[in-house]
Amino acid sequence: MPDVDALARQTTALVGELARKGMALATGVAVLTLFIGGLSYLTGLAGLDGSAQSAWTVLGAAMLIAAVGAPLLARWRLARVRRHVTQLVGEVRTLITNEPEAQRVVIETVAHDERDQEVGDLRPVVYDTRQFNRLHTVSVNASGLRELPGALRAVTTFPLLLLLALLGVVVFGILGFFFLLAWLF
Repeated sequence: MPDVDALARQTTALVGELARKGMALATGVAVLTLFIGGLSYLTGLAGLDGSAQSAWTVLGAAMLIAAVGAPLLARWRLARVRRHVTQLVGEVRTLITNEPEAQRVVIETVAHDERDQEVGDLRPVVYDTRQFNRLHTVSVNASGLRELPGALRAVTTFPLLLLLALLGVVVFGILGFFFLLAWLF
């Protein structure tokens, strides 16, 4: 039987580290999306006229808000995870103790070095979203957990939110090219 406290600390350390790195990535993606999307939006306003400009004003603003808002939402969720790390250790411990499936998923998700049990020396083997999805499913069904389901949701939805922002960058890039052509000619 693995040490439940060490396993809970390892899982929390992994989620906290993912949150820290994810926050930096989300901020960068949000800035990139705002820059490219904002330039495309302004080029569309300059290149279009009449009812097309009116439609672009509303549609483009909604698209820009969604594209920039997605990584900002991811960053906000991950920041919340980082603020509640100490509470997460207790909730992971409770989940592992009460749910045998959760213990199995945690062991599969977080591998620890057999020679050194220090939390700082842990090396996660897999950052597989499916594993976190399985753990999220187990945590949602468990009672008495306040922060853990939200923390796991933040980790599991992070790639989707970044994908939405990057899709917005591609769409705004293509539209910006066409708006530039319309503006020049």
